Amino acid sequence: MVHPNWVGGDRTSLFAAPEPAAANAKRVVLLHSFGQDFKPWSEYAKSIRSELQRQSPWQLDITDHSLVSARSRNADPEVPFVAYLNALFAEQQPDLIVCIGAPAAVFVQRHRPQLFANIPMVFTAVEERRVQFSALSKNDAVVPVRIDYLAAIENILQVLPDTENVTVVVGTSPNEQFWREEIGKAVKPLTNRVSFTWTNNLSFDDLLKHAAALPPHSAIFWELMIVDAAGVMHEGNTALARLHAVSKAPIFSYDESFFGREIVGGPLLAVLDSSRQTAAVAVRVLGVRRPVTSKSHPCRFSTPKFDWREMQRWRISESRLPPGSEVLFREPTAWERYRWQITSILLVLLGLVCMITWLLVERFWAAQGRDALPQALAAGDASQSRC
Repeated sequence: MVHPNWVGGDRTSLFAAPEPAAANAKRVVLLHSFGQDFKPWSEYAKSIRSELQRQSPWQLDITDHSLVSARSRNADPEVPFVAYLNALFAEQQPDLIVCIGAPAAVFVQRHRPQLFANIPMVFTAVEERRVQFSALSKNDAVVPVRIDYLAAIENILQVLPDTENVTVVVGTSPNEQFWREEIGKAVKPLTNRVSFTWTNNLSFDDLLKHAAALPPHSAIFWELMIVDAAGVMHEGNTALARLHAVSKAPIFSYDESFFGREIVGGPLLAVLDSSRQTAAVAVRVLGVRRPVTSKSHPCRFSTPKFDWREMQRWRISESRLPPGSEVLFREPTAWERYRWQITSILLVLLGLVCMITWLLVERFWAAQGRDALPQALAAGDASQSRC
């Protein structure tokens, strides 16, 4: 058995080679935090599903279930949910359960003895601080991530050095409140340089009013807004899109799931990196069906990437970006956009210039010929008269 806190080494040595493809499909359950449409986990779930299908040598039967009880601090709904899952799979248990996100991981670890005690589980898209490694069972594997909040905020101060206030968007669910405390600890070294405003006591409407009235030299850091102070749930990307529409300050975040429209960018967790690693571990677990307790190296921030459109909106110079940063969504220049049309026009103009030049040369030499003929005749007559 590999120690629960094992880090490093050759992960492939933890598992035997997968067995040959079987006639029956492997049954995989994806257990979602909050629901299937809550970012960032929804993006990880889509990518993991795709990678599982790509990497698996077997046919897969993948089903989805959501932990709606994670939206409140009340643990009572968890008991009937455990009973529901056990009843649902009483006759045919899954071959693997993939827990996506911290709430799902916390739920499973709390009820592991009652929840498919002998079924292998893979915890993924979960920050390593949200996993109780000492409580992992012999059938658990972890593919964690590591969020460096200090580096994320320092990125804001690097690209916008005049920043005086950072509003950290965070809601009221237990998971969000955990990160409210952790981010506060992480950014403590910066409190003498910049002030922080927290939104866990605001309804979403009040948050919009706050963002619309921000003074210059402000920035917004989007952690999560799953449940606001009014108890309203926010799925998908709607809340972030509405915030972006009214905000008087640029928005930053920590995960690639939020990149592509509303946030400026910076160092981000890469969804595909984590998903590929998760699928690889899951396929190996499905192939051996034995205790596999392990912890993979946590996925950390990837190469910083920035949205050129947001950089233009907030007048962020490329010279201020971290070395090696990628700038995406750059609008093409007129030459890049109309290269073939411009080239065709230039060729036509060049042809016309050549034609006009040729006609002028022809006209010049024709004129020279007409002037030379009378002179030649006159010279001939003079020569004859002398004779």
